[in-house]
Amino acid sequence: MLASLAAQRSGAGRGTTAKGVTLIYANILPVMAIVSLFPAIPKLFAAFGDMPNAGFLIPAIVTIPSLCAALFAPVAGILADRYGRRRSFIFGMGLYVAAGIVPLFTDSLALIFASRAILGLAEAFAITISTALIGDYFGEERHRWVSWVGVATSIAGTGLIAVGGALADISWRGPFAIYLAAIPAFVMAVLFIDEPAARTDHGDARPRLGFPWRAAALIGAVTLVTSVLYYVEPLNIARVLDMRGAGSATRIGLIQAATSLTYIAGAFLYRRLHARPTGQLLALALSFIGIGQLVIGVASSWQLASVGAAIQQVGGGMVIPILLAWGQAMLPYEQRGRGMSIWATAFFCGTFVCSPIVAAVAGAIGGLIPAMATMGVVTLIAAVAAAVLIPSAPEAKVSAAS
Repeated sequence: MLASLAAQRSGAGRGTTAKGVTLIYANILPVMAIVSLFPAIPKLFAAFGDMPNAGFLIPAIVTIPSLCAALFAPVAGILADRYGRRRSFIFGMGLYVAAGIVPLFTDSLALIFASRAILGLAEAFAITISTALIGDYFGEERHRWVSWVGVATSIAGTGLIAVGGALADISWRGPFAIYLAAIPAFVMAVLFIDEPAARTDHGDARPRLGFPWRAAALIGAVTLVTSVLYYVEPLNIARVLDMRGAGSATRIGLIQAATSLTYIAGAFLYRRLHARPTGQLLALALSFIGIGQLVIGVASSWQLASVGAAIQQVGGGMVIPILLAWGQAMLPYEQRGRGMSIWATAFFCGTFVCSPIVAAVAGAIGGLIPAMATMGVVTLIAAVAAAVLIPSAPEAKVSAAS
């Protein structure tokens, strides 16, 4: 009965505000999976630190969802293209809720670790399919919705760190209670998400298209490189601020929250400029990121480093909307699930390879701060390359707008 509610609406198969809000909600889930647990790490070590392999398992509790999301995103994309977006998306959202709240009911570190791996599998479905559905439902209007993805993830990330810290003061289990907030997202998916019009309008008469490997490879390569360059600042700015005398962890957290407000400005800047060629947009975003990292690397005080962080966040707010909209436009409906799974895999992989890359650069040139400056220069070079080499996206032949 619930499954038929969306189909009975006049907007069946096409973009509506309710569907857009649901998909934005789904895109907050990876942020929830990582940042909400940052404040809980000391509590987890206090509770489980004497257990075998705790030194590996406890930090991995935070990172394993992203690794599994990267590994299983292609599977999610294939199943969504083959068996339908709606049922695959609802499966992912339901699994996310179930896996997310497991730590509220167990004291087994191994079981918590396993639940976090399953959470990553659920993320693979939720994120891959939600990004594909934005393109399916909204067509030319996708730019407006992907910009809101950037705004929502920024606000959620800032808020979840604060909430996670408050809950961690109560118990190591506290931050895991945040996953109860995924229940409304699951309910919204059941009520509002249906099969896109491209599927229902064409049925089995759609021509079978070969997979666009060249476009998917280009999307994946650009996304991987951009993800690595983007994550340099978020993963390292707290350490830089500490080195420059910013003060307590609480104060550093407040500084990070303040500088992240410019992320929202970047998302709205993309919204105003989205009609420009993709290469130009990505070059602009990478320029902000590169300049910000360079300022961080040469700053002699935490105040100046904070200015660099704020500049970087403007570019960060542009990056995800640019890459999402570009990938959606490059891929036809029939292959959009698999194509966007490559996007998701590349973006999540960037999270993992960024830290060892920065560590290697820091080891080679004498520390983290000069490494930040070096990565800023590398990012500015990438900005020039983006302007010259990245083509605009031809609109896919089969889309929600067709």
